[in-house]
Amino acid sequence: MAVAENSEAVNAAQHAFYNGDYTKAKAGFLLAAEQGSVEAEYYLGLIAKNEPKNADYQAALSHFTNAAALNHAQAMWELGVLYENGEGVNQNQFTALDWFRKSEFASAIEAPDSFYVTGNNGELNEVSVSQYIQHLTQQAQSGLTDAKFALAKIYDAGVIVKADLPQAFNWYLSAATDGHTKAAQLVSYFYCRGISVPRSPEKANAWLEISGYSTECD
Repeated sequence: MAVAENSEAVNAAQHAFYNGDYTKAKAGFLLAAEQGSVEAEYYLGLIAKNEPKNADYQAALSHFTNAAALNHAQAMWELGVLYENGEGVNQNQFTALDWFRKSEFASAIEAPDSFYVTGNNGELNEVSVSQYIQHLTQQAQSGLTDAKFALAKIYDAGVIVKADLPQAFNWYLSAATDGHTKAAQLVSYFYCRGISVPRSPEKANAWLEISGYSTECD
């Protein structure tokens, strides 16, 4: 019988975890995981990864993978961290980005109804989604690198507006050309995975020096 994620057993294990009693927390989470708790799998991964002087990255990988298979967004993010740092796996920053993106998409963040932007008078003004996109686009077109990256993320995520990956890539590329490191990583990633552009390991690897990646796309 599956255990409820907010069951007394899971809550007690979480309480022990946040009080630093990993032994008690681990025992509780192991029992809950056996009963089907995805949250318990996630916390077991955290314990395995962060236990002082005794980190078990292979166990962390196993628990995070189990939780990620059940659409646990934070576990997906932790898998990305393992691949990014080469902990328990061969370091692969492209695979790390696979997991980071899956985590973001699984988070199911609801789009806000409005945003706040700074007006010419220096005061914050509430604007609609369409007005915010227009404001950000004007900033990006004027050459503001951070606005280019923010706009790319919006079109990439498809939360505030409908996803438009070619548009996202173009703004990532523009920001990367300005020297934006994170944008360069994503340009490299898009080329490596063939997202909205023809797959090109050569072009992906050309951005490695700027992006700071150590993993080559093949």
